[in-house]
Amino acid sequence: MTNIMTGGCVCGALRYRAEGTPLVQGLCHCRTCQRVTGSGHVGFMAFPEQAVAIEGAQQVYSVIGGSGGMATRHACPACGSLVFGRAQVMPGLVNLYAGSLDDFAQFKPEIAIFTRSRAAWDTSSSGLRCFETVPAL
Repeated sequence: MTNIMTGGCVCGALRYRAEGTPLVQGLCHCRTCQRVTGSGHVGFMAFPEQAVAIEGAQQVYSVIGGSGGMATRHACPACGSLVFGRAQVMPGLVNLYAGSLDDFAQFKPEIAIFTRSRAAWDTSSSGLRCFETVPAL
């Protein structure tokens, strides 16, 4: 049986379907993720591009990420929800944001990255394998 994850934005205009098991699931504590989410981290699930189907219009923008490379964010142009992203340091992968999942129980974080910029009050990565930057995947 193939694992399928679905999700999307608040208004439902931007949707995805991912097949298979994520290559990695984790929390990113880089300052860029903190700022774009307005929280201490973003939960992400990395899938090969060919495993993810995206439907709907997207607002796309790129910024320098915590790694120093480009990070591209994809949001719904109607409601503004961040749904997924791509990182230059993770070529060929799509990072689906855990908050956009239809079924939160599917998210099982294993690692935390960029813990060097983790806020002292954000204890969400307790018990995970932690990396000060981004590990080689």
